Amino acid sequence: MTEVEKKAIQKIQSVTGLAGGAYAVIRDGSIRKECFGYADLETHRPITDQSFFDIASNSKAFTAMLGAIAAGEGMFDWDVPVRTYYPGFGMVDEYAAAHMTGRDLASHRSGLARHEFMRARVYTSIEDMARRTQYMEMSRGFRESYEYNNHMFIVLGHVMECVYGRPWRELILERIANPLGMEMRFRGRDCDFTGLDTARPHRPDGKGGAYRCAYADNEVAGPCGGIRTNLQGMIAWLQCLLHSGAPICKKEAFEALLTPNMPTEGEDNGYELFNSYALGWRTSAYRGKRLVYHGGAITGFQSHVAFFPEERCGIVIMVNTSSTTGAALLRDILLDELCGAESDDITPKLEAWRASMEKRAASVGEAYAGEVPSPEMRSWLCGKFYHPAYDDFTIAERDGDVWLEYGNFQAPVRVLADGGIIACEQDAVPDYMKLRRMENGLWVETSDLAMWLPFQRME
Repeated sequence: MTEVEKKAIQKIQSVTGLAGGAYAVIRDGSIRKECFGYADLETHRPITDQSFFDIASNSKAFTAMLGAIAAGEGMFDWDVPVRTYYPGFGMVDEYAAAHMTGRDLASHRSGLARHEFMRARVYTSIEDMARRTQYMEMSRGFRESYEYNNHMFIVLGHVMECVYGRPWRELILERIANPLGMEMRFRGRDCDFTGLDTARPHRPDGKGGAYRCAYADNEVAGPCGGIRTNLQGMIAWLQCLLHSGAPICKKEAFEALLTPNMPTEGEDNGYELFNSYALGWRTSAYRGKRLVYHGGAITGFQSHVAFFPEERCGIVIMVNTSSTTGAALLRDILLDELCGAESDDITPKLEAWRASMEKRAASVGEAYAGEVPSPEMRSWLCGKFYHPAYDDFTIAERDGDVWLEYGNFQAPVRVLADGGIIACEQDAVPDYMKLRRMENGLWVETSDLAMWLPFQRME
């Protein structure tokens, strides 16, 4: 570990509470591995290169790689309508449904809103989650603009299941993980981690520390964010990427994954230009070099993979604390080292992160300072409510209070000073549901979706 990396990690940990992490740098064929901090803050068990992490949205690149493998075998075409492979595909916009291609799914230009909240609360299957697309509201026109969307990678995962007639998990193992020698597990209640070296998930407390939290365990998110592996596995994956997909994918099919498809917003680091989304990958220019990269974030974990294709060098980072800026800061430091450049001082960004956490804490405090719903309000607020994409949630009285329960989301319902109604987790980075009365139901806005969805009251 270089002195620059060591000092940066120490500063990041002191401000954000980052529990630990593992990273690797590949340059000129050589591999440098580093591990720091704890796999479990409660036991002080150290992180190793065998520790399993959730890689979250870096799973998207694996699903896209399945598409590239299938394309190289002549079984799949990125520009053919999805219904060619998955006839049951539907959307609220029939034109979009009929013309949607694999390229649209994998480049975030479908027009579908970010329906994230329900994915962690609905425990069904990848196929069923793909079916629910027909009931999900869009936020913009088809191919109109970029909007990051996890759900359409679930649909792409199901398309791969249709192409090969095999479950997504099996395909990932057989076509990618096993040939590369990657140890891999998946998110899900059916996954057994007994006896494995696992990095436990943590959340920041907003005060310079962190606490252990529960794993995200919904398997339907597999194609967009459900892979678990270790540093050794991610090194094998990065080596495959640096060698144009060899030995699992034809070079031409792999290169298609890196071709820009949709302009995107850039990150505020001052060094990125020409930002776009390809197929499961972001593309940019970093300090004059073509950069391909992706980040991942889920409860308790963050990850980054980034590489310079022409120079055949890159990095992978995994940390076991969510909602911190630490992983991104470390990514930029490592990229600067690969470019032979001096990194900027990370203090301003850490201070900005601290300020954002204080603002969030104030918002949570405001929510919990609200009033308990009155008896009159409870008469229409309490009950069970249903949406065909989201399933149902319940609002009920409990020990003189009013609580909302939706899967693993449980929170008290409060009336704010402005009359708004909210159910908010008491957490440094909370999820919430806003509520509004409608005829025979409730309008609901979730913490990830800036639109109101109709939930009908169930008899």
